Amino acid sequence: MKISHANRGKALQNVINLTNQIYRLKGWAVVDEVPTPTKNIRGQIAYEKKSTVDYYGITHGRALAFDAKSTRETTRFPLDNVHEHQVKYLNSFQDQGGLSFFIVEFAKLNKTYFMPLDFFKTYWTAARNGGRKSIPITDIDLYCERIRSERGVALDYLKYCS
Repeated sequence: MKISHANRGKALQNVINLTNQIYRLKGWAVVDEVPTPTKNIRGQIAYEKKSTVDYYGITHGRALAFDAKSTRETTRFPLDNVHEHQVKYLNSFQDQGGLSFFIVEFAKLNKTYFMPLDFFKTYWTAARNGGRKSIPITDIDLYCERIRSERGVALDYLKYCS
């Protein structure tokens, strides 16, 4: 089955939304999805560009913001999956004391990772200075935590928010 570019992260988004519902019920966090702005143009719904990230919330007094990314690649995470405005937002959020990160899914491998912003920025900065335009999965395996279903939660990413 062919998955459109626009819907490739929908399954990941659904699992994160379920996870966030469970976190709220357990009293562990309140995390909300940022709605994508839309406008009606002659009867057609058009999506506007987001100015922030996919999710933000709070857990035990700590603010958090993250973006969820899904790729069908098996050996690397392409940096062009991330927009500059997202990196700027997460960086500003972290500078104010918040927790900033990415949740990265390798759909074909059925693996999902908690990618801290500082780890990501190393590759982002290198790419902006002529370096490689992706993060090898071997590096992600070494330096990022694999998110699993634990503690009765579908995708227990809070485990790595410290």
